[in-house]
Amino acid sequence: MRLLRYMLVPWTVLLVYSFFSFFLGQNGLYARRHLETEHQRLTENRNSLEATNRNFLRAKDSLLNDDDALSVYARQLGFGNPGEEFIRVVGLGVAANVNVPSGQVLYSTAPHYIPNSTIKIIAMIFGLAALAFLLIHDFYWLREMDDE
Repeated sequence: MRLLRYMLVPWTVLLVYSFFSFFLGQNGLYARRHLETEHQRLTENRNSLEATNRNFLRAKDSLLNDDDALSVYARQLGFGNPGEEFIRVVGLGVAANVNVPSGQVLYSTAPHYIPNSTIKIIAMIFGLAALAFLLIHDFYWLREMDDE
């Protein structure tokens, strides 16, 4: 019957391994929460970039198709005086000194987790601790039995 207690050791190892894997492992809750946060952050950044792109497309369309918008934009950039007329010159490339930000590039970060080999080592340490506790307990119990 006393030997049956030693079955506690592999179950301790299994329990500790399962616990650490479930919460702190590569596919655990902590890594999943990090990935969900990262996904949300990247989604918000993508939505911001899409809104910036829509604004750029709207500005481009208005500059290409509306002469009044072109003259207002040129005056905002400091070209021309009031009362001057503008002539559209096509094919010279992008205007210099454009102070419109294009958006922020975000890179995803890898989740932090405890590697599987480390979890196995921790589980084995807990199992050895349980085994040592049982051996020490039995040693002192046998010693008390001999003293009587």
